[in-house]
Amino acid sequence: MRIVDLTQPWGDRMPTWPQFEAIQVTDITTHHRDGKSTVLVRTNMHTGTHIDAPIHYWPTGKHLGEIPLSELYGSALVVDLRPITKPWSYYSLKDVLGCLPKGEEIRQGDIVILYTGWDRYNWTKPSRDDVMYFDRHPGPMPEVCDYLIDRRIKWFGGDVASMDHSLHVRVRYFRPDLVKEYEAQTGKPIDESLPMKDFEHVHYHMAKANVPMLENLGGELSEVAGRRVTVGAFPWRWIGGEGCICRVAAFLDS
Repeated sequence: MRIVDLTQPWGDRMPTWPQFEAIQVTDITTHHRDGKSTVLVRTNMHTGTHIDAPIHYWPTGKHLGEIPLSELYGSALVVDLRPITKPWSYYSLKDVLGCLPKGEEIRQGDIVILYTGWDRYNWTKPSRDDVMYFDRHPGPMPEVCDYLIDRRIKWFGGDVASMDHSLHVRVRYFRPDLVKEYEAQTGKPIDESLPMKDFEHVHYHMAKANVPMLENLGGELSEVAGRRVTVGAFPWRWIGGEGCICRVAAFLDS
């Protein structure tokens, strides 16, 4: 068996959402003083590769302690969307289905990972671009989310900071300059092309359906793009947990 790491490297200097405080890592003990190293980490759980438990957006959704490993491990379809993604792409169900590997379909119980290629802009890459990564990433139309829920998938993930379009989250409020740029690009008011009725649609509807989401996937994800592989995500078994930094991997037969 070969294991392919789908996890973005994590570190205390990595960027996070502007509404969150910076990650802090401080020494409790050190080798020089105490003969061992122990650190205190202060962070929100939505940094780097992480899981959104359904309770993150839905009050009666499952928390991490209620999600068995069997629901986080299984057959995954890694859909390669790179041919259709560019800054602020708002892709349709037809787009997604058109990018499925030949002969494949999304089945009940699948894990579905949308690979946009946006991991090339994350903080670990030579082509790092934080604005492109957080504020200009593509996202699916509501029909994509609703189709996957109807298919009763296990979990949904991608190599982006948010599974919703970047202007269907709070970036829309933080960066009015980018809203103007987007409107100039599309030739329409943003409320026409990205209506507020669909704001955070993916987050709310996946959570209501008890479908966990994995964001900021990375690592060697490109190695399994366009393939069906076995994938597992491994967060804490946290009672009440609404989200968690986690390790994600694909397991390939030798």
